[in-house]
Amino acid sequence: MKRLPLMLGATLAGILLGSGISSAKSAAISRTNAVYSAPTLYNLGNQAAHAGKPAVAVLDYERARLLAPNDDDVRTNLRAVQESEGIAPQTANWLARHDRLAAPNLMYWIGMLGLLLGGGGLLTYRLHVPGRKPLAAAAIIGAAMAVLSIGDAVAIIPTLNEAVVMRASPASASPVDGAEPQFTVPAAEIVHIRDQHQRFLLIQDSQDREGWILGANVTRVIPPQEPPSG
Repeated sequence: MKRLPLMLGATLAGILLGSGISSAKSAAISRTNAVYSAPTLYNLGNQAAHAGKPAVAVLDYERARLLAPNDDDVRTNLRAVQESEGIAPQTANWLARHDRLAAPNLMYWIGMLGLLLGGGGLLTYRLHVPGRKPLAAAAIIGAAMAVLSIGDAVAIIPTLNEAVVMRASPASASPVDGAEPQFTVPAAEIVHIRDQHQRFLLIQDSQDREGWILGANVTRVIPPQEPPSG
């Protein structure tokens, strides 16, 4: 019984940690899902591709892929637009390739259920409640569910800084007007934002080159949070 407060504290800490990570991910994704659904974004991407607007199409497909990570049609059309523009598709890291198991909202609730199931099963097991084997199994299953959900949240973190270049942009070594360009980032390329200075963003492109470009020339995949009104 002396361990009960420690067990309660550890379980609560696990629930708070998992909830914090998953809630942060869910809040970011909800900004994309506030107006659009994955099918709507997919259709908008198709319309933009047919209208000769590859950057808009890539942005819509990327947002659709965020909401429906296992949709083969979205991935295929995104790859087709990128290839038509001579842009190499992004190579995701191992975690991002293997841990996006389901839609984000579903993974969030799986994680919360797993934390509650695992914590509750572990606590009741430690209290020597009759029928301990099912409780131990519940704790293991709950822990596995929580790990999957947290892993999904971690896999999506790089997307928080992803953006699509909407028009070809010269990238320079300094965030100032008139700086000599080092290279040009083509429209429709997906870049990672590393830093910001006034009107300029430090980006990393698909070739791992870094440079400062005008922030007005890119659009984030996950829309920035709107400031509170009033």
